[in-house]
Formats: sequence, C-alpha cells, structure tokens
Amino acid sequence: MERLVGTVSRGVRAPIIRQGDDLAAIVVDSVLAAAKSEGFSLRDKDVVAVTEAVVARAQGNYAGIDQIAKDVHEKFGDDTVGILFPILSRNRFAICLKGIAKGLKKVVLMLSYPSDEVGNHLIDEEDMDEKGVNP
Repeated sequence: MERLVGTVSRGVRAPIIRQGDDLAAIVVDSVLAAAKSEGFSLRDKDVVAVTEAVVARAQGNYAGIDQIAKDVHEKFGDDTVGILFPILSRNRFAICLKGIAKGLKKVVLMLSYPSDEVGNHLIDEEDMDEKGVNP
C-alpha cells in the first residue's frame, strides 16, 4: 500500500492544569473528547505529546516571580546584569524578566534590531519612517 499522507499534527485544548492534577487522565479525556468532537480516529503508532510546561505545572515544578528575584539577587547582589538578545515571543520571558528586574538594581536589555532571533519584528520600520523617526 502506497503512503499518501505524511505527519498530521493537532493541537488539543485541555483545561488549565494545576499542581497535583492527574495529568494522564486529563490528557486521555481531552484527546478522546477532541477525537469525538472533530471526527478523527486514533490508531496504533499515533503519538500524543504534552509540553514540558504543562508537566512542570502538574508537578509543581516551576518558579514564581519572587523566587526568581531572590535567586538572582543571591547570585548577583547589586551588580548590573545584561540580558542579550532574548526571544521576546517566548511566553514566559516577561515573567522571567519581571523576576530578574525585581531582584536587581539595574538590568540592561540588549535587543536585536529590527527583529528578534526568530524573525519576530520588534518595530515597523515603515511606520517609523512615515513618522519622521530615523531608526
């Protein structure tokens, strides 16, 4: 039999995961509900993956802003710390930056220009030119 379809990937919505939740049960229930709702079937050799962030949340293995601030302050004291070329689109970066800034006296943030490392635009150069601002 000739193979005509390659890899198919689906994002499955699940409830918000909290520390102590039965992740295996939530994943199974969510995948089965999605399959029934969307009319796809599960077969041998199908792979179901769960992001590391969801696993960490269920295990309670994450740090809050105050914990990040305390750790950074213990390591760097009142020194100035530089963060070079962060990928701003990462969903946890803003929380990490808030913790870092809370634990230090001064943070220097160096950004790529005009886009971050993965190509997300930080500014619209055309818009800047129209306003008479030379980037």
